[in-house]
Amino acid sequence: MMEQNKKEKDWFDSPNIVTYVIIGLLIILILASQSFAIQNRLSFGEIFRSIINHNAIYFITLIYFVLLRFKIGKKYFDYLNVLMAILYLLLSFASVFTIFQSFGLASLLNLALTVVLTLYFIYAFICNTVIGKELKISNTPLNEIKNQQYFSIICVLLALILVVDLIAATDFEGVVISLLEVMYQVLFARYIYLYKEYSDTKAKRRKESLKQEEVVEEKEEPVMEKEEKTNVEEAPKEEKTEKITEVKIEVEETKVEEGKQEEEKEEPKKPRTRKKKEEDKGDEVK
Repeated sequence: MMEQNKKEKDWFDSPNIVTYVIIGLLIILILASQSFAIQNRLSFGEIFRSIINHNAIYFITLIYFVLLRFKIGKKYFDYLNVLMAILYLLLSFASVFTIFQSFGLASLLNLALTVVLTLYFIYAFICNTVIGKELKISNTPLNEIKNQQYFSIICVLLALILVVDLIAATDFEGVVISLLEVMYQVLFARYIYLYKEYSDTKAKRRKESLKQEEVVEEKEEPVMEKEEKTNVEEAPKEEKTEKITEVKIEVEETKVEEGKQEEEKEEPKKPRTRKKKEEDKGDEVK
């Protein structure tokens, strides 16, 4: 049982698997909602127009998730999220007008779900983008509600919507479509939840790495200062030693010169030779 629960948790917490399941559910949901047109063997163009008219949100969401599986979707991920946020904002306004047309518990719950999903999507995908930073979405009350709280609110609303839809359902086809819609909405909310968790952990790691770099820089600064001080202190010492050696050399040189002079003074006079004496005597006779 523990291994089975672990596998289910791993599946539910894997964004790739959740994305593939959402794509499969959307395809089944679109085909199931168009079963009447398929049974009546309408042309492909008529079925496609019916899908656009009745399942436009599911069709656009299907394109969104399919694009995410390719490089082009990953490259323009932020732009796709902005388009999805605009789509859900329009859907929220449409839900407001639906209340005026058919006021009831189901329409109120659908409006609440659409508004919460829109806010949740903007909170998870738009806050950290350039548009979100320019609009300062992070400073709005959206950040006061945590990721888990958003997901829990959506799950509660979906449970209430499912109960109301099952009570109002008159045939098996309506029950199946209601179950598929709820499953898709839960997985879509789970996809948003997983992405928000990923972005939060990424931001935490970035902050931790920056803190570590700051700590390393703070530790290196005193070492550099000590090295500079030692270099500054050693420089005058070297200059002093050089001066002392120069003075010593000069003193030694002066001593050597003085010694030479004294030796020259102390040298005895050379005796006169015999020839010089005779020359001196000859000079005297003359």
